[in-house]
Amino acid sequence: MTATSTPGKKRRNLQSDRKARVHQLYSSDDVIKLYEISRNTLTNWIADGLSFIDAEPRLFRGSDLNAFHGRRRDKAAGYPLGQFLVNCFACKRSHSLLDGEISISPGRTGGIFRVSRTCPDTGARANRYVCSKELETLQRLREANPGLQTPD
Repeated sequence: MTATSTPGKKRRNLQSDRKARVHQLYSSDDVIKLYEISRNTLTNWIADGLSFIDAEPRLFRGSDLNAFHGRRRDKAAGYPLGQFLVNCFACKRSHSLLDGEISISPGRTGGIFRVSRTCPDTGARANRYVCSKELETLQRLREANPGLQTPD
């Protein structure tokens, strides 16, 4: 069974942030043809913050289109986690390894360890792979500072 034939959530297609010409104006039909999207998608983009020139017909600047897709790409990329944080895929939040119960198990290669923490909200396991030096630092910080703050 392929990914396209499975029912459920469709994969989000992120458009290029350099596809539109910067100094050109596009009508709604031009945007639909340029990005090969439906009218409903364009309406959703406007609701998500795509700016347009309020005229008849509705016009879009190429620079605004590129900036909008650049922001969507940045948002989809997320941000890197801090040093002692794990990302829970069930609740989509990050949790500190410095508080709560953690379990440590050796990884597949020497010197790598898997540190796991149970999510306090959903009960799912969140894992992070660390080297032996980071593990020693984590254990030292947990003994010295059992609080909620991470040293960022």
